[in-house]
Amino acid sequence: MKGKVSFVIGLIGFVVCFFLKEDEPKNTIFKISLGFVAGGLIEFIVFIIENRKRWNLLKTKIFKSSKPVRVTVAYLFRIEVNGKYALIKRHKKDRVGYQPVGGAFKFFKEENRELFDSLGIEPCDHVPRDEDTEHDLRIRINKRKNLIEFLKWFESRKNREIDPWREFYEELIEPGLLPSEPFRHVKYVFIGKHTEGILPSPVFPIDEFRYAEIYELRPETDAQKTAIANLLNKHGEIIFVSPDEIRKGSSINGETILPHTFKILPR
Repeated sequence: MKGKVSFVIGLIGFVVCFFLKEDEPKNTIFKISLGFVAGGLIEFIVFIIENRKRWNLLKTKIFKSSKPVRVTVAYLFRIEVNGKYALIKRHKKDRVGYQPVGGAFKFFKEENRELFDSLGIEPCDHVPRDEDTEHDLRIRINKRKNLIEFLKWFESRKNREIDPWREFYEELIEPGLLPSEPFRHVKYVFIGKHTEGILPSPVFPIDEFRYAEIYELRPETDAQKTAIANLLNKHGEIIFVSPDEIRKGSSINGETILPHTFKILPR
C-alpha cells in the first residue's frame, strides 16, 4: 500500500510539472516526484522478491482480486512398504475410494479471530461441518487477494495445529488398524508441500486453492515395521498400491483411488 501511494503521488507530481514553467519550483517538484516514483518501484521490487516463491499467486492481486476462493490446507502421509503405498478407505458418501492417511489442519479460533476477520476468512459451508470437522482449515476467503497473507500466516506456524499426529492416530490407531503400544512414539519426516494453484472446483460453485504438506512415516522398531506390514491383512480398510496404480486412479482389483493421492508420490 505504501508503494502504491508513493507511486501515485510521484505520477501526480510529474503531471503538475507538465503545466509549470521552467523555473526552480518545477525542478524541485520534479525531483521530489522522481523520489516518490522510485520509492514506489523499490517497494514493488521488494514485494516481488519476498513473494518469489508465490509468483503464480501474485495474479490474485490483479485478476479477480475481489472474487472468493475456497481454500483447503491438509497433510498427507506417505507410508511405503516394498515399493507400494498404503491407502485407507474413505467412507463419506460424496466420494468413496482410497486415499492417503491424513486430513485438514486445524486452526485456533479465538487466537485467530482478529486476523481472520481482517482477511475476510470464514468457514466454508459447501460441505456440512460437525464436531469432528470444526476448526478445519477448509475455509472461504471472500477476496482472493488476501490468499498470500493467509499463506504467510499458515507458514509462520502460529496459532494452528503443527503436528500431523492427530489424523495418524484417529485413522490408524484409534480404530485398531495399528496397535497403540508400538506407536507411542512415531518418527516421520517432512517431504515437502504441494499446491495446485487456483482452479475451478469440479464439485463446488467456487474456485479452489489446495495446499498439502507431505510427511513420510519412518518406522524405527521391528514392532512398528511388522505392524505396518500387517496392514496388508486389513482387508477392505487398507490397500497397498503401486505408483502406476495411483496415477491410473484405480488398483489392479478395480478399487477407486481418489485423485489427490498422487501428491504423495516422489516428484
